[in-house]
Parts: sequence; C-alpha cells; structure tokens
Amino acid sequence: MSDGKQTTSQIHDELLNEVKQELVRRGTTLIPAKPEPADDTLASLVVSALLAVLAVLAGSGVMMALVYTPTMEDANASTAWFQAGALGGAVRAAHWHASNLMVLLSGAYLFYLAWRGLFRRPAQWRWWRAALLLGLVLAFSLTGQLLPFDQLALHGTGIRLGYLAEAPVLGPRLVELAQGGESIGTATLARFFGLHAIVLPALTIILLRFLWRDSKAEVALMYHAAVAGAALLLIAGAALFVPAPLGLQGHLSEPYPEARPEWFALPLYALLKLLPAGALHLLVLFVMPLLGAALIAALPFLETMAEQPARLRKPLQIGVIVLVVFGLAFSAVPIIQDMSAKEGWFRRPGVEDLMTAMGKRNDALLNSGEVPPAEAHNHARDLMLLHERLAGVYPEKIEESQKADWDKLAQQGVEAARKLLLAPDAHTQLKAREELRQVCADCHKQHDKEDVKIDPPPRYVARDTGAQADPPKAFFFDQEQLKTLQPGGIDPKRSTVKQMDQMKYRLRDILIEAGIISDNRKPDAEKRSAAQSLVDLRELTNIVAGHYDDNAGAYFEKAKWDKWIEELRKATDELAQAKDAADVARKSAAVGKTCEACHDGADEPDEPIEWTFKSMLAGE
Repeated sequence: MSDGKQTTSQIHDELLNEVKQELVRRGTTLIPAKPEPADDTLASLVVSALLAVLAVLAGSGVMMALVYTPTMEDANASTAWFQAGALGGAVRAAHWHASNLMVLLSGAYLFYLAWRGLFRRPAQWRWWRAALLLGLVLAFSLTGQLLPFDQLALHGTGIRLGYLAEAPVLGPRLVELAQGGESIGTATLARFFGLHAIVLPALTIILLRFLWRDSKAEVALMYHAAVAGAALLLIAGAALFVPAPLGLQGHLSEPYPEARPEWFALPLYALLKLLPAGALHLLVLFVMPLLGAALIAALPFLETMAEQPARLRKPLQIGVIVLVVFGLAFSAVPIIQDMSAKEGWFRRPGVEDLMTAMGKRNDALLNSGEVPPAEAHNHARDLMLLHERLAGVYPEKIEESQKADWDKLAQQGVEAARKLLLAPDAHTQLKAREELRQVCADCHKQHDKEDVKIDPPPRYVARDTGAQADPPKAFFFDQEQLKTLQPGGIDPKRSTVKQMDQMKYRLRDILIEAGIISDNRKPDAEKRSAAQSLVDLRELTNIVAGHYDDNAGAYFEKAKWDKWIEELRKATDELAQAKDAADVARKSAAVGKTCEACHDGADEPDEPIEWTFKSMLAGE
C-alpha cells in the first residue's frame, strides 16, 4: 500500500523470517536443507553395529564369568582352562576382538557426531549418550584387562595405578581403594571383577534403552541387519584366525619389559615418555582429560550461547582432524621405536630369559619329597608355555645338527608340563615332576658345552615315591620292631651341634630307605635301617632337650626351647605312623621344618646353623 502500511502477508513473512533467524542463532537443526539429527542414516547404522557388538560382549562375558575364579591363585588358571577347549577359545577370542572393536566404534561414533554438528539441540541427549557410552567402554577395557592375571595384565594395571597415585591429594587414597590393600592381589581382582561384571553392565543396560532409539532412522531394516551382520562376521573371522593372548601367571616380583598399554592409550603413553615427571605429567594425565570431558559435556550449551553458532562447525571439524592425526602419529611413534629396538610387542625372549623363568618355577615346584605348593598348576602351565617358546630359540654357537634335538627336548618338556598340569592324583604328579626335571637335566647334559653356556639345571631331582614292588603295608615302619629296638651308636657327652648333626644323618637315612633321595654314602659306610634311624632320632631329641643350659646364650627363653623340643617330638611321633614312602616324605619335611624353626629362632648363636631340609633333598 502506498500509505506505508504493511499487509497481513508481509507481516507474516517478516515474523517467519525472524523466527528462522532466531532458530539459526540458537543452533537448532530446523535449518532448511539440513536433515534432522535423529534421522542421520550413517549415525543410526553405527549404533546398530554398536548394539551387535555389545550383544557379543554380553553373551561371551556371561559364559566366561561362569567358570572364572577372581583370586590370585586361580584367575589365570581358570581363564586358561576355559580357553583350552575349542569352544572356550573361540568365545574368549570373540570377546577380546569385540572389546577392541567396541572402543573403535564408540570413539568413531562420537567423532562423527562432532563432525556433523549433531550435538545441537534437540539432539544434545544423543551427543551425551555417545560420550557416556565411550566412557563406559573405556572403563570396561581398563577393568577387564586385569582379570586374566597374566604378566601383561598385572604389570599393565600396576603401571596405571602408579599413574593414578600421582593425582594430588586423592591419588594414594584412590589407589588403596582400587587395590583393597598395599599391592595388587585377590582383593583387587574382586573389585575389578565386580565393576566389570556387575556395575558397568548395569549402567550399560540403562543406556541401551536410549541407544535403541538412536538407531531408528528412515532406512530399511535390511540395512540395519546388514551392518550388524557385518560386525558379527568381522568378530567371528578375527576370532577364528587370531586367538586371545594369555601369558604366564602374573608376578610383580618378576620383571616384564614387554608391558605396553592398550592400543588406544598409545598416544598418551608416547606423550608421557617425552615429558619429564612432575607438573607436566599431571597436566597430561588429569588436567587435559578433565578439560576434554568438560568440553564434551558443555558443547551443546556453548553453541547456543554463541552469537553465530554456524561458525563453530569449522573449528570443531578442524579439531576432530587434529585429534585423529595426533592420535595416529603418537601411536606410530612407540610402535616404530619398539620395532627398531625389538622391544615391547616385538621383543622375543632369548634362551637365557626363558631358562631363568623356568628355573624360578622349577624351584617353586619344590622336590617330590615335599608337599607340592598350592600354585603347582600355575607353575606347570607356565613351564608348558616356556617350553613351547623355547622351541626354535637356540643358544649361540649351537651346531645345526643339534637344533633338532633341542626342539625335541623342548617338546618333551611341553608334554611333561602338561602331564603335571592335568595330574589327577599325587602319584601321577610326582612322576610328572620327575619327568619334567629329567628333561631339563637331559637338555643341560646334552648342550652345556664349553662354547654353549646355559643356566644350571634344577638342583632338586624328584624321585617317584609312589611305586612299591611289595603289597602296601599298614605302616612304613614296623611298629613292633620300633618297640624292641634300642638306640645305638649315640654318645650323650657330645656337644649340641654334634648331636644335631647326628639327628640330620638319621633323618637322611630314613629318606634314603624310603627312596626319596639318592644314597651318596660310601659303599663301606655304616648303614642303619629306617626303623633304627627313627629310634635313634627319638633318643637324640631327648638328649638335645637337656642341653638348654649349654645354649642359654643363644636361646634366652627356656619356654621357646621347650616348645621346639615338644614340636620335634610330635613331628617324630607322626613320622613313625607314616603309611607309605610318600607319607614319609611329607612327615620328614615336617621334622625338617621344625629343626629349621629352632635354628632361625636362635637369638645370638655362637655357631650359626645354616642347614635346611631342602639342602638335604638336594644331596648336600
């Protein structure tokens, strides 16, 4: 109209234009030609893949949890037992590969939402759900790594807890809370298993309700099924060709230079290696992650507060590119360094490393004359793995013709260790321990030459104490004979040390008669029967009991002396009731341990006694 008045249509158009400008300023997705956030096809398909991977993780996790034992002694063994079968091996491999794929997909999903600007209202809840999912996935990975309790799991967790201890004020307290004690142990496993199998799954189930909505988009169901099926096929293929790793039983006292963080933590690992410890470590470990988490949480609000929200998209896309390039570059650096130095993942232990590890486990298995340790199954599996690794790894200067024999002995060691691992009874276990040590002795005898040096063989040669030619007797010692025999060849006027030496010799004679140790005495040496030696041992105990006054300077309290004598008498009486040779071995060990307790309890001995029952088994 010419008078300057606006028509109703003009007023409507102006109001609509102002509304659109306000919507753009507020960062909504009601901009023409831009799709709704909830209808983004690619993002919805990624969620379908995530749900499929989560299903694999849940199913395989439940199967493993049914047989898993969260203790230091059995965590690694129960995992190895589950993985030993074809089905168990496939299930654990699927779980391992699915967990890695889950980290990759959840991180890529969050980056994609940032790239497309799909954190804007009203899609902010989708953005926060993606961030929460990534946090849960990382928590699953960090808690799950400890559960196999092999060397990598134990040392890797120890390194991470060491970093956590650097946190100001709360660091040591958080580490103590996570460990449940002064060091990583059964309490730590129980906490991590509870988080991994109960707390985190419960939070994920709550999140799944909303993730299901995020997978809905105007796309055919067949595409969702195809993406989920592709993810499942990828996991199945990887599980078929690449088994999940499981190393030796974890021991913090044993060095493990191969320890490296998970692949997604390599950038952080490389950055920490470059920076000196102190304030810069705190910046990288705590300040930067907290700032990053705060930025992710606040991003939907920051955009709505900006005067021109559209301008934030380019900086965000550049930031995503920088983060990806930074992550790839800093992941490549430690990998290239380890590859060139043959360290970390690329380190291959040599003969000396493998032999040293074998020696520790052989020593821990003790002699067949002693009660096997509670962790015998772990040592047996470790020895089996070590012998497998020994095949194809040769000492320097070994001849080509000897390599086949070396590999043959390594395979024999594998079989002997497997027999020990699967031994159903004490007799089979004794034979397996003897066979295992015999393989080691044969290897050293064959290859330990002037120009080929390897560590000494195991000192303790086990003997089979279970085989008996005659029908088994009710007792090893003739009970009637014990009543009629009298002590012989004992001089009560000898010193305490001499009397104790005689006690040691009598115990040695009993072990020889039982076939537990070899007879290294000269052919013309005096040889007493086992029954006579036991009678003499009892008499020597009574004589030593009256020698307190001669040793009062070393044993200040007579009560301690009397207690040791009483324990020795009790152990000797129990030895007299031994059923067979194996029982003699166990009860002789109790006598020896009682003697050692007395020696160790001396306050200021004039002549320290270093004899041990183990040294007797070694023939010393």
